[in-house]
Amino acid sequence: MHVMSQRSTLLKIMKDTTREWYSEKVEQLRHRLDKELVQFQLMNVDNFDVVPPYFALHLFRCLGPSATWDERATFVTFLKNFLRISLLSGENEANDRGSYILQLARSNRHAFLEALHSKTAKNELASAIGLGRGFISLHRSHEGALHAAKEGEIFGERSQILPIEEAIKLEPRIAYLPMKPLFAVHRLDDYTANSAIYVQDLVKKIVSMGVDYRCNHSGTIEDIKAIKHSTERKDRDSNSTVRNPLGTSPSFEGHKFLVTTKDGTTEEYDYVVLAAGVNSPLIARKLSAGDFCPTYPLRGYSLTLYTNHNFERDGNERINKGLSPNLLNRPISVDDMYCSSVGPNMARLAGFGELVGYRDKAVHVPSLAPQVMGRYARTIFPESDATDTSALQCFRPMSPDDIPIVGEVSAVPGLFLHTGHGTLGWTVGLATAECVAQALCDKITGSRDKKTFELPGGIVVDRARLSPDRFI
Repeated sequence: MHVMSQRSTLLKIMKDTTREWYSEKVEQLRHRLDKELVQFQLMNVDNFDVVPPYFALHLFRCLGPSATWDERATFVTFLKNFLRISLLSGENEANDRGSYILQLARSNRHAFLEALHSKTAKNELASAIGLGRGFISLHRSHEGALHAAKEGEIFGERSQILPIEEAIKLEPRIAYLPMKPLFAVHRLDDYTANSAIYVQDLVKKIVSMGVDYRCNHSGTIEDIKAIKHSTERKDRDSNSTVRNPLGTSPSFEGHKFLVTTKDGTTEEYDYVVLAAGVNSPLIARKLSAGDFCPTYPLRGYSLTLYTNHNFERDGNERINKGLSPNLLNRPISVDDMYCSSVGPNMARLAGFGELVGYRDKAVHVPSLAPQVMGRYARTIFPESDATDTSALQCFRPMSPDDIPIVGEVSAVPGLFLHTGHGTLGWTVGLATAECVAQALCDKITGSRDKKTFELPGGIVVDRARLSPDRFI
C-alpha cells in the first residue's frame, strides 16, 4: 500500500513539478516558434522511454488571488501537517501507516464480498458490476518489482514476481507496451468492480429501509450552522437537573445543527456526519472544526474508453473461454497509472496527483496528464475511441498522513467526520463507513470507553488512528 506522506514523496513532488513546468513552457514556445527551433525539452510526452511526472504543485493557484481566504487556510493547514508528518517520520512509520490502511482495505473487501454474496443480494448484481480478481503491477526495473513484492509481503498481501512472458499470458495487452524491459508483480487478492452500479444498488436498499435519501435541490447543502446548547434541562415541577436521555453528562455542552438545503428548507439535527469530499475542510471551518479536518483536493484524471465489442455477446464468449468477462483479464498499473476494466467493451485509466486548488478554480489549470493518459490508452487499446479530451478531472480529498479522518470532533460534539480517503475511497470506504456508524451509535448510547473499531472480517483497528483529534 503506497503511502504519500514520506520524505521521498516531497522530493518527487518538487522534481515532477519542475519537469511539468519546463515541458509546458516548451510546448508554449512550440506554438509561437517554428518547431525546428525548439529541439530540446526535459520530457517529451510522446516518449515512452521517459517516465511521465505524477505530481504537480501550483502554489500560486493554492495561495494566489483566485483562492478565497478559507481555501488558502485549508491549504496551509494541510501543508503544515503534511510536511510535519513527512519530514519527521521515517520509513518504518510510513510502513506502519500503510499497514493500517491495508487493514481497512481487507475489512472493506470482506464487507463488499459479504454484501455481494448475501442471500438478499440479487444474482445479477455480481455480473453487472464486472467483478474481477487479481492485479498486475508493471515496473521499469527489477529493483522496483522487488520493492513492490516486498511491500506486499510487509503488509501481508499475497504477491509474486512473474517473468514478463507469464504476465502477458495473464493479460495479453501488456505486450502492447513499448517500454523494455518490464518487470511484473502479480497481486492475487485484489478485486475490481463497477463502484457506480454497486452504490446505485446500495441507495435503493437504504431507501427501501426507510432512509430519507435526498439529491438535487432537496439534498444539496446551501448552509450549515452549529448552535451550542446545554444538554441538561430542568424538571418542570422542581429545580432538579434531568439527565439527557442519550446518557451524556448533565454538564456536557452539545450542539444543534441547522442545515439549509438549496430548496430553501432549514432543518435541525442533533448529529451531522460531514462527508462532503473535497469541500469537507471548507464546511468544517464554518463549524469551527477546520484544524480537525486538514484535507485538501488532490486533482487526478480518469479516462474511460470504449471499444466496439458487443457487451453481452463478447462477455459471454470470454466467460466460455475461461477468461474474465471484462476487456482486461487483470487490471494493470504502469508508470503510476492504474488501468482497470469492469465490462467487455470498456476500460478506465486513472492517475496523477496535482495540488492545484479547488475544483471550480482549478478546472482550467493546464496539465500534461491528458496527453500522457491518452497516449497510454491508445497504446494499450488501439481499437478504442480514446482521445486526450476523454481524460476528465477528478478531485480527491487527501489527508496529510494518508489515513482517512473518521470520528467525532471533540471541539464540536455531535459533528462526525468521514473524509480524507484520497485515491482509496472505493478501497476503504465501506470499512470506514462502519467505523463512523459505530462511533455515532456509541455516542447515542453513551458508550465512551471503546478504544477500537470491530470491523467485518474480524479486523480490529485503533480508533485514535482515525480520529480527527490526531491533528490537534
